[in-house]
Amino acid sequence: MDREETLEKIVELAREELHIVRKRYEEKTPARDHGKDYQAAQAAADRLDHYAHQLYRLHDAEYHDGWRHHSAGDRH
Repeated sequence: MDREETLEKIVELAREELHIVRKRYEEKTPARDHGKDYQAAQAAADRLDHYAHQLYRLHDAEYHDGWRHHSAGDRH
């Protein structure tokens, strides 16, 4: 995937996760309630994290070393 496709996927998955989070909030679902929507939120978060990491690598490939300022300490 290129950067544009990856960004589109991130937006799509972020909206999906946000929809679930808002639904749980509106229904006042307790955080400890691990129902179907909790599993859906976990799956959306996992996919979102995957594409975010992919975007991180795409940025590094395009901009090369030394360009990160805010996230320089985020690496593990």
